This record gives sequence, C-alpha cells and structure tokens, in this order.
Amino acid sequence: MQDQIIKKIIRIFIAILITILIATIIALLILKYNVEGEDNLPFELSKIMVISTGEGTDIKEEQTESKWNLKIAQNNDVYLEILKNKNYEEIEIIDKIIIDNLQIVETPKIGTIKLYKPTQKENITYENTEENEIKEALEYTGKEVSSIKNLEIANQGGLILFRYAIEDLGTYTSDNDEVKHDGTILKSQNIEYEDIQCKISFDLSIKLKSELIYTGTVILDLPAGNIIEEGTSHYEKVELKDIIFRRNLR
Repeated sequence: MQDQIIKKIIRIFIAILITILIATIIALLILKYNVEGEDNLPFELSKIMVISTGEGTDIKEEQTESKWNLKIAQNNDVYLEILKNKNYEEIEIIDKIIIDNLQIVETPKIGTIKLYKPTQKENITYENTEENEIKEALEYTGKEVSSIKNLEIANQGGLILFRYAIEDLGTYTSDNDEVKHDGTILKSQNIEYEDIQCKISFDLSIKLKSELIYTGTVILDLPAGNIIEEGTSHYEKVELKDIIFRRNLR
C-alpha cells in the first residue's frame, strides 16, 4: 500500500516536472521571438535613407511689396527599400506596405511636424499641401511594377517614399534676386540645428497575398545632419538588426 502511494507521488512529481519544463521551453521560445523576431522573412527592409533640407514656398494669400515672401519649412524625405529575401524558398507576393502608428518620440523645440505622401503632379515629388498630408496611415499597393505617384510598389520589392516636414518656422521676406532653397534659409529666422532636432517612430507592415503580415517599428533621428550649415544632408542605414519584425494578426 505504501509502495503504491510512493509510486503515485513520484508519477505526480514527474508530471509536474514535465509540465514545468514544457512551460519553461514555451516561455523561452516566446521570449526569443519577442527579442529576435522572425529570422527568415519573405521580404526584408534592406535600406533606409533620409535626405534633409529646407525650402521656402510662396505665401499666395499675402501681398507684399517685397520680391520674396515665403513661408519656411524643413523637409526630411524618407526612402525605404524593401527587397525579396533570397534565402526564403517559398513564393510570396506583396499585397500592401503599410506605414502607421506614427509617433513623435522627441518633439522639436519649434515648429509643427506633418507627414506627406508623394504628389501626383508631374515634375515634382512632393508638395506640402493638405491634400497630400498623411493623417493616420500610408499604404502602398503591390503591383507588377512600382509607381511612386500612384503609391504602388512592385510586388517583389521596391522603394516607398514619404516626407516628414517641420513647418511653422517663420517667413522669409527679401528683395534679393535669388533665394537659396535649402537648409541655410533657416538662418534668416535665427534657427539653430538644436531647435529642429527630433526623433520619430512608425510601424512598417509588410502584408502578403497569403494574408501573412510582418510588422516592425522604425525609429529615426531627424534631420539627417546640420542642414543649417550644410544646406542639404543625408544618411543611409543598411545595418537594420535593431528593427525587429514579427507576425501580427491585423
């Protein structure tokens, strides 16, 4: 009788031990996934490039005697390159690329941040107008070939573009024959580089025709350099291990 009780206790102990072991393995796998994300994505974010500059645009609603009457903005054009993973053996097709969950992590000391999609107008890529403003999300649709103006990306990979602009930086009035439309125009408002430094973040989701969706969070420091002295600056980032992509259920 006592032997049976001992055997029963041992069986219960072994069952509990196995349950704890399985739970521990599952917890470790979940932790590993949360830290490292997917290790073999069908498509990968291969490069981020940011080009920063400044510009002045005509204030059409105001009439002045000066030759130039411009409102000043600082623009940061973001380029994301998404390429097919050569090590992924199955066939997948991009359905959409989605930019959302737009956040300002560190706000610039002056100005207002707005986001813009590429314009459909010919001969220019961006126009900082209300009709081009991104309110909540930006979507590029997967097609056979890319078309930036139609917000389309080749379904086997390509580039997507959008703009972070810092506006409400003042006005520039002058009678000079020429105006230099770059970051040096901010000097007219006594703006310093530290005044416009900021940090932004957004979620990048790769949605496939198979209904799989992979999402990672991108954090960028803006502007790309000291544009007040350099006029235009840029940086390119290809080491992207800090951007972790995970499957989601949206």
